[in-house]
Amino acid sequence: MDKTSIGIILTVALTFPFLVFSQKQGTKTTTPTPVVEQQKQEMPKPEEQKKPEEQPKEELVNIKGTVKEIAKDKSYIIVDDTKILTTKEFLDESYLEVGDKVEIAAQKVADGLKAVNYNYIFEEEEETQENTSD
Repeated sequence: MDKTSIGIILTVALTFPFLVFSQKQGTKTTTPTPVVEQQKQEMPKPEEQKKPEEQPKEELVNIKGTVKEIAKDKSYIIVDDTKILTTKEFLDESYLEVGDKVEIAAQKVADGLKAVNYNYIFEEEEETQENTSD
């Protein structure tokens, strides 16, 4: 006998008891489905997918002004007269300080406005904007 025949005999000998045992236990052996069939089963139907107009849009508000106050627990800041909710991570990343001139992009939430982005406003930018509007 050559090596190929021995390999086939060993494969059959090792696989056959498993097949017999699984059928005796009442387990159902299934044939594997091709990957394409699995993907078709996992894909939602078009009517199940939400249309773009049904998905809620994030309403962002831009607040431009000077940081007047930062809460000790870093839960909010006040820009001019507007209270904006923040997180410790947001303030640690932004390095905002009282007196900074900023533009904050905030999302409307149930509790008010929550900061999602920021930009510093520098004096040079203000002067450039004023000169271009003249």
